[in-house]
Amino acid sequence: MNFRERLQRFFIGRYGGDGLNTALNVCALVSFFAAWIFSAAVRSTAGAIVGWVLYAIAAALLGFGIFRMLSRNLSARRAEYEWYRSHIAAPLAKRRSTARTKRAQSATHRFFRCPKCGQTVRVPRGKGRIRITCPKCGHSFEKKS
Repeated sequence: MNFRERLQRFFIGRYGGDGLNTALNVCALVSFFAAWIFSAAVRSTAGAIVGWVLYAIAAALLGFGIFRMLSRNLSARRAEYEWYRSHIAAPLAKRRSTARTKRAQSATHRFFRCPKCGQTVRVPRGKGRIRITCPKCGHSFEKKS
């Protein structure tokens, strides 16, 4: 049995990589880079301590990512990934999509927040001073479009 077959046999039943592992690796790389920049820029005892703390955080993130990849507890790893998707990845994707939509419509519309409930209201540009009624709570307020 050669090395490749042994490696394949070792990875049978392991969890492998997913989006959470990718996020952990990116965070670890950012932390390593920040530690490197911080320790090079700040030549003091406090700078060295902060640099080592950032290095430790990066190493812990990488270690946790490797642990997840090599784990055989598939249900626990899937539950972690689903929590990550529902609480972190999905809200970030929604925020990114909303920002993209606002940017695309910014030439023809203005966006305001209702002072009462915080709902975003879209109104056409160039109509002068208008009274806006929030579709969620019914509160009226005046703004210049």
